[in-house]
Amino acid sequence: METADSLLKAIAHLTGENLEDLEKEHSTPVANPEIQKHLKSKNILASGISVLAEVDYTSLSGKKQHRDIVIRRVIRSGKDIFMDAFCLEIKAPRLIKISNIQKIKDKKSSKEYDNPFDFLENQLGIELEEKKSSSSFDLNSIQSPLQASSSSKGELKTAIARTRNEITALMFIAGVDGKRQQEEFSQIAQYVHRRCPDLVFKDEDLYQYLMMLYPDQESFYQSMERILGNEGWVVKLFLEHLIHLISSDGTIDEKERIFLAEIMTILKNEGFVIKF
Repeated sequence: METADSLLKAIAHLTGENLEDLEKEHSTPVANPEIQKHLKSKNILASGISVLAEVDYTSLSGKKQHRDIVIRRVIRSGKDIFMDAFCLEIKAPRLIKISNIQKIKDKKSSKEYDNPFDFLENQLGIELEEKKSSSSFDLNSIQSPLQASSSSKGELKTAIARTRNEITALMFIAGVDGKRQQEEFSQIAQYVHRRCPDLVFKDEDLYQYLMMLYPDQESFYQSMERILGNEGWVVKLFLEHLIHLISSDGTIDEKERIFLAEIMTILKNEGFVIKF
């Protein structure tokens, strides 16, 4: 609990957001016990996704819905797979059963899928244990970032799956000032290459994936939470690139200094000793 509180404080300092608002958004309970049951699942297939999508689906209560959402996590609960998302229209979390989705579109690229399982695998690079097919879906009709070339497709997908949380966190940092520059994309690509030295992929293909991302504070929180629970060398490598991103404009201002200091305090309390 102490780590969670400290992480929220760090994010509030970095973004200038009101801490009470962040705490409220993060801790607002879900009234529906059925939804609570699924959200408590520890079987997280992917977190820190932060992709903006337009989706037509049937809610868990049986109502047809059309929403713009930010996909935050994909979780398995029992035999079902769900999107843990945030609805931009009503400003509230939404849990969407994947098999209840009739159509989904990536808002950044406008690529549309009738088969949500193909969207998760081919557009977002999320490996699912089971394959679902749709007779109306033509895989050859859509080119996604993870279908760039047959030789690099699999390795790029593996790289993204391995570093998804770090990518989302770094993209959030890159966008705190309201803009993302090419040198920041290059910095993130360098991180992924260093984190995945066994994999070969083109930076340009990774950039296409980065362009889909829409990181918000909660996605950043979820990503940082998982990053800080990683092995020491991963945390150290991530922090090196985090500092490079923060200082890419030639300076580290006071709010950024406080953010870094609080992250280092969290790591110290968790037993990490990080020296650069």
